[in-house]
Amino acid sequence: MLKSKSKSLPGQARTRYRRPSSIVVLLLLLYAPALWAQDHFLAQQNADSPAVEQVAQVSQRQALELVRARFSGNVISINEVQQQGERFYRVRMDNDGNIFTVYVNATTGAIRREQ
Repeated sequence: MLKSKSKSLPGQARTRYRRPSSIVVLLLLLYAPALWAQDHFLAQQNADSPAVEQVAQVSQRQALELVRARFSGNVISINEVQQQGERFYRVRMDNDGNIFTVYVNATTGAIRREQ
């Protein structure tokens, strides 16, 4: 039985191993500008638009719905007030003669009852 040996030139073996790394480098070179463009777009968008906290606002009607869903009683009054630089809705409620106050954050909708 004869074993055949295939002869290859010295440059062929190296080329076979360089092609995958060349493809990886090429893909990285094509992907890097896309990443830069995405970062640039997001930075520009953030610079041009107001912060998320300023955009999300709770209306007076939504504040009333939140309070009514959480507390029983009749609403006496609702006023917009400012405390420590934040806007709140102050809701006065009457529950069988017990009058209490609830504050609704006009930005987040968080509710707290005054003790």
